[in-house]
Amino acid sequence: MYRSVVKIFIILVPCLLTVLTSCQQVSHSVKIQKDQHAPPLVVGLKCVLPKVLKESSGLCYTNGNLWTFGDSGNPNEIYRIDSSTGTILQTVEIENFPNIDWEDITADSSYIYIGDFGNNNGNRRDLKIIRIKKKDLNVPGTFLKMQGEAIHISYADQTHFARVKNTDYDCESLISIGQFLYVFTKDGIDLKTRCYKISNLPGTYRVSPVSTFDTKGKITAAAFNPVTKEIALLGYMNKKVGSFIWFLNGYQNDDFFGGRNKRITIGSAKDWQTEGLDYVSANRLFMSCETSKSQRASLYFVQKN
Repeated sequence: MYRSVVKIFIILVPCLLTVLTSCQQVSHSVKIQKDQHAPPLVVGLKCVLPKVLKESSGLCYTNGNLWTFGDSGNPNEIYRIDSSTGTILQTVEIENFPNIDWEDITADSSYIYIGDFGNNNGNRRDLKIIRIKKKDLNVPGTFLKMQGEAIHISYADQTHFARVKNTDYDCESLISIGQFLYVFTKDGIDLKTRCYKISNLPGTYRVSPVSTFDTKGKITAAAFNPVTKEIALLGYMNKKVGSFIWFLNGYQNDDFFGGRNKRITIGSAKDWQTEGLDYVSANRLFMSCETSKSQRASLYFVQKN
């Protein structure tokens, strides 16, 4: 296994770098600047998100559409948004499942999957992934109601369910590869992540970790690039500082951490709660953050050159 660590120090200015015209009037407190020793990675602000998405917790780019949603305490809805302006184009309510703590979203050719597995206090016994049919989204109108199907999961290695302040059984990351879904835990105690492999078919599954990796931070989102097979893991350190992305390449089968692993620090700003990530092309990703005391919920691009 090969690891490397690179830092990109973020100083953020309003609409720095190649920001679209629609963002020219946006005022934002995060500043972005590349370190001279960093690889060719550019992060820039695209737009501020609307208030309903102040807790944007995941991103999914599929079939040319960008989807996001809010986490616990928000409606049981996902939103298709304009990636240039943040405008909501369509709202989809999942009628038969509440938003207990939705944390990430991914897709394959037939379904969109929503991870209701946020577990901040380590005491949930109702973790699930909700899937909805893509074909049911192909109807006119800006508001749609639909039914979802549940993939119920539990961790075979979790034996204690008492409510705690920090847990290694929180989870905010989900990807789809072939006939399987993979989740990556957000370990609040040891700052590692465990990867679990789950069938993408509705049912009830008790799963054991297939691998563990010392990410040296809390993982908040995952993305899979179907073109290059690269996996990206987004995260931050304690107190939501030092946002970073791990890029995983050269692995065999689902031994995702057994290849070439590179960590790039993308932020030094305080309270930058980076939560959503997905690939939009072979070398470009979208990333989102939640509203916090010092930041507004926003959509960014991450460009690999």
